[in-house]
Amino acid sequence: MPRTMTPEDRAAYGAQMRADLEAIMDRAYAAMTTSPEFWAAVMRTAATLPDRSTGNAIAITAQCPQATCVKAVADWRKVGRGPAKGSRSIRIWTPIKRRTTDAQPSEGNTAEAQPTPAGAPAESAPQRVSGYKAGPVFDLSQTDGDPWTPPAAEAIPAEVLRDVLVNQYRRKYLEDPETSSGYDFQQTTSQDAVLILLYGHAWRRIPAAACMVTGQHEAEVASAAHVAALMLGITPGPAAMPPLAGIITDGKKPPVYASAVRAVEAGRIIAAAVAADARELAGAGCSVA
Repeated sequence: MPRTMTPEDRAAYGAQMRADLEAIMDRAYAAMTTSPEFWAAVMRTAATLPDRSTGNAIAITAQCPQATCVKAVADWRKVGRGPAKGSRSIRIWTPIKRRTTDAQPSEGNTAEAQPTPAGAPAESAPQRVSGYKAGPVFDLSQTDGDPWTPPAAEAIPAEVLRDVLVNQYRRKYLEDPETSSGYDFQQTTSQDAVLILLYGHAWRRIPAAACMVTGQHEAEVASAAHVAALMLGITPGPAAMPPLAGIITDGKKPPVYASAVRAVEAGRIIAAAVAADARELAGAGCSVA
């Protein structure tokens, strides 16, 4: 974008960037129902970039499927880096903030207000956001400058993850996971036990009633367990693509978007809860029973 633009030029540029990103999202949604590899890549991005909404994880995957750390230019400058010469920005949905504190747009102050597009993030406070625009970000691989590496994720031993998951299962569902699953987790490798338990947690967290076709619930559950395993540092099982090709509804967002949101959010919630319990036990100097 040129440094000097008239308000009209700026509005036209923003509208074009928005249209380009919407086209990217449309292509990505189609790929999510036809390409198991792309679906799995979206789940990987969502696990790798937990601070990004599911919609933006989809957008990032469509443009830079191997992204590992995504920031705006100003944030890269804070760590002494910037876009490398010739690098092309990744477009994501960024909120347009209101210029007033009123929760509703006042009459005559709606110039920036735009409808929320399919795939736009939903985590911003609605009383401060009037719409979404296409904003540029760059992956670490697209930058140069001072040496910098992202903060390393905490390493939690698989046996600790297993025991935390067992205790959570008993506390939340009031049943013994070994009895209900038929597995002896003490005789199963810790990693396999973690994968089985993650699947069990995801099965109970994702409502089957929200799924439209046979096999969709199982696919979402497997994908949620996949996301959680990646976030916890465990080699995951497969992320199954939901069988939603050709499904059309009256909503603005396609069914595959809602399917991805359920899988990603469930996986993130499960992983965060496990990590929090493991940290609490470590802080107390206790081992998990």
